[in-house]
Amino acid sequence: MVQKVLIATAIASVLALSACQRTSYNYSQPVAPQPLTPAPAGQVQSSNLPPPGGVQQGTYNSGSMPVDMATKGNAGQFPAAPGAPTGSGGMGNVAAPAGAMALSNSDLVGSWKVNEGGVQCDMFLTLTNLGDGLRGGTRGCTGGLSQMKSWGINGDQVVLNDANGFAIARLYKTGASRIEGSSSSGQQVVLSR
Repeated sequence: MVQKVLIATAIASVLALSACQRTSYNYSQPVAPQPLTPAPAGQVQSSNLPPPGGVQQGTYNSGSMPVDMATKGNAGQFPAAPGAPTGSGGMGNVAAPAGAMALSNSDLVGSWKVNEGGVQCDMFLTLTNLGDGLRGGTRGCTGGLSQMKSWGINGDQVVLNDANGFAIARLYKTGASRIEGSSSSGQQVVLSR
């Protein structure tokens, strides 16, 4: 019996000592890679470019940008880029309903119950800056308002924006605790407390 205990103790000691075995580190200097051969380089040339299409450069506008005399006044000549917003922030202005009231940021801060096209959800508006607007968000919304990340006031209008800053809804204050308007998809949006 004593012999079995001694054997078990010896095996346990060997295992314990083998777990504490020291690993060594090679302190010799690392071998540096061979330098690369330089690539051949030509000469750099420079010259002034001619105006595009023979356009005459006019006077400076506000002291910073040259006025293109050939296209001056023809801003509508070129169509909007594909996917570019067609109005301010991605949707045109929504007409103010009769009785729209003046707003301030402090009037809007806090939690709101939202009805977007018959779907109920929650919205939270803060005074924390986020890009060109103020941080906001929704919970439980399934329509366009689920993308809402920021908000701001433009005149008498509350503009709700997505993460890219495009307007997804424009609303007006119609009561002490009621704001209504429409989303970019045409859905009626009502915020209430």
